[in-house]
Parts: sequence; C-alpha cells; structure tokens
Amino acid sequence: MKRYILALAAVCLLAGSPSAMAQAQRPQPAAPAQPAPAPAAPPRGPVEPLPAPVIVVIDFQEVLRGSAAAKSIQQQLERTRATYQEDINKKERDLRAAEQELGQQRAVLAPEAFQLRRRDFETRVADVQREVSAKKRQLDQAFEENISKVREQLITIVDELAKEAKANMVISKAAIVIVEKKFDLTGEALARLDKKVTSVKLVMPQLK
Repeated sequence: MKRYILALAAVCLLAGSPSAMAQAQRPQPAAPAQPAPAPAAPPRGPVEPLPAPVIVVIDFQEVLRGSAAAKSIQQQLERTRATYQEDINKKERDLRAAEQELGQQRAVLAPEAFQLRRRDFETRVADVQREVSAKKRQLDQAFEENISKVREQLITIVDELAKEAKANMVISKAAIVIVEKKFDLTGEALARLDKKVTSVKLVMPQLK
C-alpha cells in the first residue's frame, strides 16, 4: 500500500480561459493615430551646486540580528514553534497508526468499504498538511510583523545619529565594500536600540 508522507506542497496553476485565448488570437483593430508629441521644455538654468556628502554607514542587518528586542521575538517564536511541532508530531503518529490499521483491514473489508476508509484517511492527511502550511505561514508572518516594530525604532535612532553627525546621507553597510570605522555607527545604533527597546511582546496573526 502506498505510504502517505506529510510534506508541504505548493502548486502553481497557470491557466488562461479559452475565451481569453481565442480573443488574443483574433486580429486586433489598428491602433488610432497618436497625437504629435508636445514640444520639448526649454532647458533649465544651471544646476545649483550640491553640498559635499557627509556619510554615515549602518549595518542594519547586524543591528536587527543582535538587538535584544529581535532576540526576544525569536525566543518567543521558537517556543510557539516547538508547541506547534509537538502537536503536529502527535497527529503524524496518529496518521501512521491509522495507515497501518488500514493496511491490515484491506484483506477483510469489501472493496467499497476499503475505498471509503482510504478516502477518509487521505482527507485526514490533507487536513494535517494544510494545517502545517498554515502554521508555517503564521510563524513567518508573525516574525515579519513583530520585527517591523523594531525596524521602525531603528530608523528613528539612525535619523537621530545622522542629525548629530550632521550627515546628509545614510548608507547600508551591505552596499559598501570598504569603509573607515569612523563612518560606521552600527555599534552606536545597536547600543541605543537596546537601551530604547529591550523586548517586544510577540503578537501572533490570526491563523488562516
């Protein structure tokens, strides 16, 4: 008997309606004549000289990974994930036992009765698979929604640092190959973020 393995599956359906395809194949009417282009705008005057760039660099990913608030979110998510996993493991054990029982009943049940019980078993497997997928999406969404609160606080702190340094440009360290340490304010941003936000109470989105 074919064994049913619990796995996440994503199916991408690419389909076009027959009417739409037929319409696309019909000859299309000629496009109406386009109006003459408007005359080009007169050239502007000389561009005003730009101020010299004053740059500060922040490693946003390092700050978010290392902050106390982000770590608190991750710890809460791991506890929730462990609870979910325990529940899924129990349901998987129940399914394996049901599958084994179904295999033993095949020799004693009428074909129609066996097919009915097999469809019931397959429905249970599909339900668990959908639950696994839904909980995974919920955990991913929870992380994004909660870490965004930390990110907003970090942006405020970076804006303060830029003003204090009289900088007119903030660049992510991910976009730079080499930079002098005096331009890198990642450590200061992390210290201020930890002082401002020590933890975030995890809010879970509704399970769909």
